[in-house]
Amino acid sequence: MPKNELDWNEIPASDAQKGCVITLHGRGTSGEDLIPLVDEIALPHLRWIFPDAPFPFPDLLGGLMWFGSRTGNSTGIQSSRQLLFKLLDQVIWKDRIPPENVALLGFSQGAVMSLDVGLRYPKRIGALIALSGFLATPEKLKQEKSPASSSVPILLAHGTEDEVVSVEGSRKAQQCLIEEGYSAELKEYPMGHQIIPEEIELIRNHLKSHLGIA
Repeated sequence: MPKNELDWNEIPASDAQKGCVITLHGRGTSGEDLIPLVDEIALPHLRWIFPDAPFPFPDLLGGLMWFGSRTGNSTGIQSSRQLLFKLLDQVIWKDRIPPENVALLGFSQGAVMSLDVGLRYPKRIGALIALSGFLATPEKLKQEKSPASSSVPILLAHGTEDEVVSVEGSRKAQQCLIEEGYSAELKEYPMGHQIIPEEIELIRNHLKSHLGIA
C-alpha cells in the first residue's frame, strides 16, 4: 500500500524566492539522489523539493519507486499521481506559490511521473522537464489531459546510448505530445542513462525562461 502523503527533502531559495522545482528521482533511488542538481543548476531564486517515491523497490534495500511496471501501465502510477497532486496543491495553495512559477523535473522513472502529473494537473504549471524517460499510457492522454496543460512548455532530453530507457521513449513521447497540441522540445546527447553538464545548461535556461527568473 502506498503512503497517504509523500516524504521529501527541501532546499529553500538562497535569494528572494521566485519559484519552486519539484524534482522526481529514478527507480531504485530516493529524493536525495538528485539534490546535487541544486548547486549545479545554480538558480538562487528557486526553492527545491525532492520527494521520495511511495513504493519500496524490491531489488534494493532503501530504494524506492513510483510504480512497478516498466511501461507505467499500473495502478502504482495512479497512486503516485494523486500523491504528487497533493504535493502540488500544498505548494500552490498553502505555500502560495503561483502555479506558473512551479516546475516538475524528473529523471528516468521520475521523468515519466513529471509528464504524467504535469499533463493531468488541473492548474497550468510553469514548466515540465523529463530526462531519460517516456510517456506512460499515451493512449489515455487525449481523455485524461488537463485543458490547462495545453500551453505548458515541455523539455525532453535523452541519451542515444541509453541502455536502461531507450531514446525511443522520448522520441515517441515528443511525437505524441505534438500530436496532442503541446510544445515539446527534444534534445538528444551521445550518452547513456545519466545527466551531463550540457543538460544542466539546458535545464537552467528552461527554468529561467519559464519561471519568470530570467
